[in-house]
Formats: sequence, structure tokens, C-alpha cells
Amino acid sequence: MEIKKAKMRNKSLVFLVFAIVVIQSMLTTSCTSPAMYDQTYDFENQSWSKSDTAIFEVEVGDTVLNRDFILSLRTTKSYLYSNLWIYIMITAPDGSTSKVAQKIPLANPDGSWIGRVSGSLVESRLRFDSKPFPIKGTYVFKMVNATQEEVIGEVLDIGLRIE
Repeated sequence: MEIKKAKMRNKSLVFLVFAIVVIQSMLTTSCTSPAMYDQTYDFENQSWSKSDTAIFEVEVGDTVLNRDFILSLRTTKSYLYSNLWIYIMITAPDGSTSKVAQKIPLANPDGSWIGRVSGSLVESRLRFDSKPFPIKGTYVFKMVNATQEEVIGEVLDIGLRIE
């Protein structure tokens, strides 16, 4: 009789541990959802000219969830400036458009890089406020060089990630 009770307790304990592991993994997975969109635009010859437009088309089906918008920019350590100004134009599915000038900070006043440095590369990320998309459909994000220079060198790519 004692052996039977001990086996039942062991089975209950195993089940309890299993349930805790399953619940914990469900909670961690739901908190780390994958990006709904993650693309980069590569620049030829590591240069971004004013005539070169990075275009991202995003299909949106959910207008309820808040989305995080993350802009990434990869440059080399030879990039000459402490920031980069770009224009971001957004066209919504209904044809409405908006345009904003955005400064991407790349280096501190002392010259140290703000982003993640790996070898000769610097990856800078800029996170925007969370917000939902207002309507379903295809959104087009266009990004252009807004500096006074016709061509900005040492720029490898720009990316858009939406989580």
C-alpha cells in the first residue's frame, strides 16, 4: 500500500513539473513573437545617393495590435558624420500619404559609436513609438537620403522591422 502511494506521489510530482515547464514555455514564447515584417535594402558600392530610394511594402491584416517600428542602418566605421537625415514617406492603402524628416543618431559628441560595432561595421537602430496600423492593406514605406550631400558614402543598408 505504501509503495502504491509513493508511486502516485511520484506521478503527481512528474505531472506538476511537466505542467510548470509547459506553462513557462508558453509564456516565454508568447512574449517573444516574431516580427511581422523584417527587410533590408542594400546600397550599391556602400553609397546612398539622393536618387536611390529604399522601398518597403508591408501587408497589414491586423489593425488592433500595437506595433513597434524599428529602423536599422548599417554603416562602416569610416562614415564621416555623427548622424544621418532621411525622409520617410508612408503611403497607406487608401492612398493617403505622410512625409517626415528623421535624424538617425550614429555617434556621440566624443566620436564613439552609438550602435553595435562588429569589426569595421556599425549597426544603429532607432525604435519608434508603438502604434497600430489604422487600416488593413498594403503600406508603402519609402526612405531617401535627406542630407545636403548628393551621395553619402560608407552606408551599407537600411532596414525596417515591424514587431
